Amino acid sequence: MTTKLLVFVLPLLCLVFVSLQTPQVANAHGISYINKICQRATRFNPAIKLDYCATSLQTVPKSYTTEIAGLLKITTDLALQNASSTSGLIKKLNFVACEDLTKDQLNTCLNAYTSAVSFLQEVAQAFAAKKYDGAKLGTILDGAAQCEKAFEKGNGSLLADENSNLRQLVTIAQALHRFSTKHKKH
Repeated sequence: MTTKLLVFVLPLLCLVFVSLQTPQVANAHGISYINKICQRATRFNPAIKLDYCATSLQTVPKSYTTEIAGLLKITTDLALQNASSTSGLIKKLNFVACEDLTKDQLNTCLNAYTSAVSFLQEVAQAFAAKKYDGAKLGTILDGAAQCEKAFEKGNGSLLADENSNLRQLVTIAQALHRFSTKHKKH
């Protein structure tokens, strides 16, 4: 009787034990995978900050188990979220800005971020259709640089962190785009 009970209970205990361990193992494997991809991206472009890349991708659980094309979509979506929220922030700042110089600077940034949102939406649609044309990613980088440059006259950039974040995400997307098209050709 105890043998029958062991035969029945032992597999159940093993299943419970394995299911409790699997998320940590999968998570550790996913973190390792993301770190490897980010290390590869920093070799592609040294401007990419390894910690920023890894942390950004780790915020999206799907990134632990997706291919390069999936990571490209995730990064593009993160950049789109950044550009959209920054556009909203610029509108709020512009509403309370008092000086004409600051309003001009913010308008330059608003134009850049409005374009970035539009371009990122197009890029996301193209990537979703597996049409990996990353040419617009460079345009987005130019816009973030224009925004930052607009603040050279004055007391410093009000959007330095936002510009840096967008540049990082788009540069990571460029690296992933390159990896996905390189992989696709082989």
